[in-house]
Amino acid sequence: MDYLDTLIRKNAPIHKAVELIQKFPVTHKLTDMYNRSSRNELWLVGTATFVTLYNLSAYIKEKRQKLNLPPAVPFGLPLFGHTLYLMFMPQKFLDWCNKNYGEVYNLTLQGKVVTITSGKSAEEAFKTKNTVLSLDQGIVRDVLHLDYVFSEETMDIGNHINPSIAKAVIPSTKMSSYVPGIQEGLNNACNVLLGEKTNTHQDPNRFLQNFVGYMSVPGLVGHEFGLNTEIINSFANFTGDVIQNVPLFMFVPKFLHKFVLPYVQQVSKHEDVMLKYIAPFVRERREKMKLLEQAGEEHDYVQNFLQGLIEYELIDENGVKSHLSPEQISRSILMVAFASVHTTSTNLNHGIFWLLARPDLKALLMEEIERVLPNNAPITHAALGQMKFLNNFTREILRQGADHLSTGKKAMVNFTFANGYQVPKGRVVGFNMRQVNFGDNSTRYSLEGMDPSMSFNKLTTTPAKDFISFGAGKHICPGRFFAIQEIQMSLIYLFRNYDISTATGKPPKVLNTIAGYMSTTCDDALVFTRKD
Repeated sequence: MDYLDTLIRKNAPIHKAVELIQKFPVTHKLTDMYNRSSRNELWLVGTATFVTLYNLSAYIKEKRQKLNLPPAVPFGLPLFGHTLYLMFMPQKFLDWCNKNYGEVYNLTLQGKVVTITSGKSAEEAFKTKNTVLSLDQGIVRDVLHLDYVFSEETMDIGNHINPSIAKAVIPSTKMSSYVPGIQEGLNNACNVLLGEKTNTHQDPNRFLQNFVGYMSVPGLVGHEFGLNTEIINSFANFTGDVIQNVPLFMFVPKFLHKFVLPYVQQVSKHEDVMLKYIAPFVRERREKMKLLEQAGEEHDYVQNFLQGLIEYELIDENGVKSHLSPEQISRSILMVAFASVHTTSTNLNHGIFWLLARPDLKALLMEEIERVLPNNAPITHAALGQMKFLNNFTREILRQGADHLSTGKKAMVNFTFANGYQVPKGRVVGFNMRQVNFGDNSTRYSLEGMDPSMSFNKLTTTPAKDFISFGAGKHICPGRFFAIQEIQMSLIYLFRNYDISTATGKPPKVLNTIAGYMSTTCDDALVFTRKD
């Protein structure tokens, strides 16, 4: 510092510039703010400033391309862009943006320019092929950073092979065959997690992730693993461990990620569990299949997801066939866990808390359960098809629980919308999900706004212009049939067998967000009391 002071005093131009800056009124205000700010506040401002400057080069490059860019929403605040508007008045702000700037416009969020779509443009972006607008790059790599967890080989299996297997083994036509496995998982979950007369779970998200883990494993992996606590725990906790790291990666520039990776939640333990149990099982199953084939007999193994991976044939450019190795299959099962547990547990959380917040809806559900499944009759796929209220309620859960702004797809090339607007390569295209679902962001946002009758008996698994929670076009989620059946069977089983309430006894707040626009679950403690 002494050297710097000497340099300033001896260099007349620098000395005069410093004196001039010191005379500015804003300089005194900034100095006063610095003196009064806490260390955390200074870190926040410093981080926001760094991220903004870090993305400045991309902004300059974009301007030089001379594309027909969407309109940039004005009034962005220094450093924070439009983030504070979303934090404090998301519905009004987004509705104002849609009214004044149409279906495609740019916002600045966390130091980055993001193109926001709604209406027909959102549907167009959803349906655009992944080589042009990539969900893998926009979400899987740039937000979740699963590429830090898995090798490129495993990522490729997850992106291309797993979806094709899902379409083959868990389509709507086979859902009736999965009812016994889901029911077995429900029984296991309740015996282990709700074994007492009264059970209090302070963290409902962790509880429901474990609950869904128990419920999913028998059907997707096999009843052989239905009570394997290590596999169940990995199914349940892998997603949470990955998502736990997301906020840090969002605020740290990507070129610094390699330096923070050693200090984040490690998920390799889950891979070790799968290699420990799944790989030996695959080898043993294949040996049995080989012996049956040599004897001229066909196997009768259940066609679940694991069996689909075991039988999947790889064909190289010369037409030579091979199979996935036991190790590849073991790692791929973790990808299945991530895709299945998070969506199901999140929407099951929404469903439970909606029923607690709205006793009138709970009464309608209980009446339908008793009418369609009287005297504690077993749940069947046919019975689920008769439950119109449950279908409409489940559909509304997904509509209401959508993000105001959903982080979306990354442009792999310069992309032109049908309306002529363009986004440059590398730009993230987000979705104004509530606007798509309801026409605007303010409609039916209150507690009373949850109205299952507004789904008009449209199937929860069928996409529509007012319902793209599972995607649209060729990119619609292939596992939606299994997820919806799990959610619906869980709601029936839990509310038929337990009195459920919040630990405080107060109605919960169901619609919760992070930063005003990312939907999150309710975290009120839950009490389950087994009915006699």
